[in-house]
Amino acid sequence: GDIKDLWLRDSAAQIHPLLLPNAYNGKSLVQVDAKLERIVSGLILKTARFIRFDPYANAFKLRSDTKFTRFDRETLGRHGYIATWNYELDSACYFMRMLYFFHSSFPFHPILRMKEVKEAVMIMIDVWIAEQRHEENAYPNGTLFDCVHCGKPYRYNPKELTRNGKGTKTNPSVGLTWSGFRPSDDACEYGYLIPANMFAVVVLGYMEELAEVVWINEPLMKKAQKLKEEIDHGIKKHGVVNHATHGRIYAYEVDGLGHALLTDDANVPSLLSIPYLGYKYDEEIFANTKRFLFSKSNSMFHTGKHDGVEYTGIGSKHTHFIPSSIWPMAMIMEGLISNNYTQKVVLVEKLLAASAGTGWMHESFNPNNPKTFSRPWFCWPDSLFAELVMSLTEECPKPEHGQYLVKEWIDEGQPVNGSAFSKPPLPNLQNSTLAVISACIPGKRFGPEYVNASLSNKQSFCRKWGADCVLSTQQHDENQSYSAKWEKLYLINRTLYNSDADWLMWLDCDAAFTNLEIDWRKHLDGYLDDSKVLITSKDKNGINLGVLFVPNTVPSRQFIQTMWEKRHYIEQHPNKKELKDQAALNDLLQEIPKLKDSIDAEIPQEKINSFLDSRDGHVWKKNEWI
Repeated sequence: GDIKDLWLRDSAAQIHPLLLPNAYNGKSLVQVDAKLERIVSGLILKTARFIRFDPYANAFKLRSDTKFTRFDRETLGRHGYIATWNYELDSACYFMRMLYFFHSSFPFHPILRMKEVKEAVMIMIDVWIAEQRHEENAYPNGTLFDCVHCGKPYRYNPKELTRNGKGTKTNPSVGLTWSGFRPSDDACEYGYLIPANMFAVVVLGYMEELAEVVWINEPLMKKAQKLKEEIDHGIKKHGVVNHATHGRIYAYEVDGLGHALLTDDANVPSLLSIPYLGYKYDEEIFANTKRFLFSKSNSMFHTGKHDGVEYTGIGSKHTHFIPSSIWPMAMIMEGLISNNYTQKVVLVEKLLAASAGTGWMHESFNPNNPKTFSRPWFCWPDSLFAELVMSLTEECPKPEHGQYLVKEWIDEGQPVNGSAFSKPPLPNLQNSTLAVISACIPGKRFGPEYVNASLSNKQSFCRKWGADCVLSTQQHDENQSYSAKWEKLYLINRTLYNSDADWLMWLDCDAAFTNLEIDWRKHLDGYLDDSKVLITSKDKNGINLGVLFVPNTVPSRQFIQTMWEKRHYIEQHPNKKELKDQAALNDLLQEIPKLKDSIDAEIPQEKINSFLDSRDGHVWKKNEWI
């Protein structure tokens, strides 16, 4: 998809339609196409090797030569092939499901008997056993645990997991196994994620079978069986709670100490996906749970209407920047667990409408305006959508209805099909729209009168030229765990997902319009290039981010989101920088040198950001714009 790293979960989920039995003339797709068999068997081996490299990592890079910062290495656990080190119980569940379904298609395939593949299963079962006693600082050991982070308890960024990276307190005697993060990559509130534990019960049953018939390993078989029974017992005893309205329902997360989180998240495993996972659930409890999930009692249940289509579905904390967003993944799952074919067809039609004509399922979308979405190319729900369609008809994927393609691609920077393209002319700004964004947080530097004057100035410009105004006087982070200087990236990021404006313009609190008669479209014609992700000016110290422009495009969204995520590193780096956003940009430019080609900092400073009294840049003159 649109992220170059490999998530263990997403990749195994993406190829799952290829493993479904009886999909094509009584066979799975991997059984009828050698190219697809090679893709899946290669992914199995690649995943096994990544698990051996570090069993707690959830995503990996193709190469091991990334230059990670000290904070990345010491606090975020990144090194070598590791892209992200968020320990997620479901990651290995997907690997084990892939193994089992591949075995169903190829019982005697040599990849299944490779030592690395069997050892990856052994490693993860030992991790799950140790994480049953996470509270007691247990960790797996043995000859297979020789990774850089092995030999000590798992700890992550204290900004995301409380108690110095350990997470909230859990009961180590309930049989459940701990997870630091959800399949959304968000931190767990309580360490026992019930849907993931259910998935673990299912795949441990699969591994019990493979240990017996493929690896002929009785100790491994018994270990998997024992762990499966312990986790299942913990689910039945601690994973069910009484809801005042809906009765006995499955909780999303628990701690085994009496606390429970009653919600759901679109990412699978979820409570909605329990039947899809294959877990042997209590039918009455699940029926109650499902009623809860599609009610106002569930904070992640959202509704909306656009072009006559009424959307209902479950969202995720992960995309809080799109208000009341629904994830297509949850709508697909609603169809996958249904036996009502009319409901399935209606959901398919709504999903197609929600794709906003792009040809892809997205991560999330605004149900009142599906053109506002996140992730333009998110392959996991694309594959789930394929599963939904395949559950409706045996006509797909017969070749007379169109051939599937095994797509190949090459690294960026190489000519595509030998073609070279000349740079297109810059777009005319005559019909372009603008959103002006600024934040003034009252404090030692900016008093109430200053804040009022600054924001009033921006409002005057917006009224004069019909621009949207996005102005803020408070931090969105109520706990103020991060500097107020991050509001810039937070507000730009949020506006990119919620505004229809063609261009976003940021001004620092101490920047003001000094000539409201200047038509911004004419003033900047020939300077704003929407093929860039950032347009600004320079002073004597380099790129200046006090006044900047961002086109409302998908690449810009990805760029700003990546800068925003840098706050974890910048805030905790030993050499904290005063200019947080500038430090984030500098760090990104070091990591991705080619990024400079997508940034235009050559607008003359007098055009957008004159200095009132400074030797570091162009000094303001009467009638200049800002």
